[in-house]
Amino acid sequence: MSDDERIETALRRRPADEREYGEPLAALVEGEGVQRVRPVIRPRSRTDGLRALAGVGAVLVLAGALIRVALPLGSGTSGSPTPFQPTGLIGCWGNGISFPPSVLTSAKANAETADTGAAAALRADLAQELDMPASGWTIVSQSDSQVMFIAGLTTGSDRAEVTVQRGTSLSGAVTADGWQVAGSGSCQLMAVAPAGYTTGTWGLDPSVPYSASATEIDIDVAELACSSGRSPQGRIVTHVDYSQTAVSVTAFVLSLLGPQTCQLTIPATPEPPYVVHLDQPVGSRDLVDGGTWPPPAIAHGGEVVVVPTPTAQPSNWHQPIDCSGEADGPGSFKAASMSAPFDVYCAVLPVGWQRESVSGEGRVVTTVTASYTGPSGQTLTLSEGDLCGAGQSACAPAGTSTGTAMFGDLEGQLFEGPGGADFTLYVGTAKATWEAIGTGMSLETFKALTAALIIVGK
Repeated sequence: MSDDERIETALRRRPADEREYGEPLAALVEGEGVQRVRPVIRPRSRTDGLRALAGVGAVLVLAGALIRVALPLGSGTSGSPTPFQPTGLIGCWGNGISFPPSVLTSAKANAETADTGAAAALRADLAQELDMPASGWTIVSQSDSQVMFIAGLTTGSDRAEVTVQRGTSLSGAVTADGWQVAGSGSCQLMAVAPAGYTTGTWGLDPSVPYSASATEIDIDVAELACSSGRSPQGRIVTHVDYSQTAVSVTAFVLSLLGPQTCQLTIPATPEPPYVVHLDQPVGSRDLVDGGTWPPPAIAHGGEVVVVPTPTAQPSNWHQPIDCSGEADGPGSFKAASMSAPFDVYCAVLPVGWQRESVSGEGRVVTTVTASYTGPSGQTLTLSEGDLCGAGQSACAPAGTSTGTAMFGDLEGQLFEGPGGADFTLYVGTAKATWEAIGTGMSLETFKALTAALIIVGK
């Protein structure tokens, strides 16, 4: 999994200990601590460059009044390995519940089959979350009131995690035998940073050739914490471990004080690399990024590891901001698309139209609906997803079939006169169903509006 995929996924993972928030972000810093805030939506991938993402804020921690510790910083853009020791613990995105890596090999597999209340809550959650592994779960952290389960995924280095707890009532949570699901989602295991720091990821700087015989390596560090678009330069520290088979470099970034926003800032000119000074050359050993577990090899046998080019996103995907009303209307097509296992379409409408509503936010989205009104009282309603129910792939509306029309890039069946609508456009597949209903407009206008629908990128 690439660094930008880790960042994108981190932006969309809900921690187990997060509560629901209704207040604005500026009001979230409480006392001496800080609360993490992340959307409750499923992760999807992005493909951008590491250097461009060096200044991105991914919500692993919303930096507040954090305690700083006396760890030495590299001066400017270079520094020697720091003498402090990392925590030796790992956690999902290096945050929240943490545990030693040895737990993953010593814990019993298939914990989901246990005759316990915690396992029963896990099974109840898996019955609803069909994209989660059905078996192979292990317990990595356990107490009388909280249990964290982790399972491997079939592809990539990510894992899935489900945390259950008892003693606290959570509205709408999956429950079984007195236990409730407190959080679930994807989990990239990362090193847990010392207090006041967050774990970064890094790659070799492409402007400086890698030499296995050198005692310096030039790296680009990506900060995975919200930093209001500020560069991590001047706040980076590194720790280097040497073994017979590998040299492991772990990058940490000093957290900024006060509430931070999460935004992408691309420098006008590339930032200089951070120079890590080594006590001994890497040689034929692996050079690995110790911030991610298991550590990915950056160089092997004296040569840089070539990472396969990520699959490009489909050419028919569009940015959510292209959707009418996304900037100022209620709801979020972005959140709906990220959580839905099917393609989500939105409308691009003429001036005078406005979006009235969008539904479809949550951990797992099965249906998405959106409604729009025109300047003369026209209405356009989109319904997408599992509209038929019970796994059916065909539930065409009543009315008179009048041929076909386009639902974005999908060809559908056009109907006149079904109840409560002038026109309905229906597309049904084994994966999902899409439907558009129009009132108060001509057939030509309705077909033009549905043909202009676009897919919201995930």
